[in-house]
Amino acid sequence: MKKKQTDPKEKSGHTILIVDDDTLDLLLVELKVRQLWPDCTVIPVRSMREAFSEYKKRNFDMVLLDLNLPDTEGPKTVEEMRKFNRTVPIVVVTGFVTEDTVSKSLKNGANNVYPKAEIRNEDFRNVLEQNIRR
Repeated sequence: MKKKQTDPKEKSGHTILIVDDDTLDLLLVELKVRQLWPDCTVIPVRSMREAFSEYKKRNFDMVLLDLNLPDTEGPKTVEEMRKFNRTVPIVVVTGFVTEDTVSKSLKNGANNVYPKAEIRNEDFRNVLEQNIRR
């Protein structure tokens, strides 16, 4: 018997952690996530400390992570996030995409690195769909 394919806009039940200290970027990323999964739970936080606090309360299906936060910066941010959970998909969403940043972020455990300047593109939606924990 063939499994019914689901429309991504159907009930997802996903819980997404967005970590970014910039209010506009946080809102833009949240908007894009909600367009893809309208019924998902989005937890926005502004620091690694707040992210740790949220990890104690619930499990996440994906983390969208800025690299430069008040309490950590650069690709080391991914390494810090991995201390909470070794398997949750992490998509780095950053304004500073260089070969070095991408390489180090992936080495430290990111699943993908995406430029903030391209969040409005359809590719961002594809990256989210590819990385969500099912």
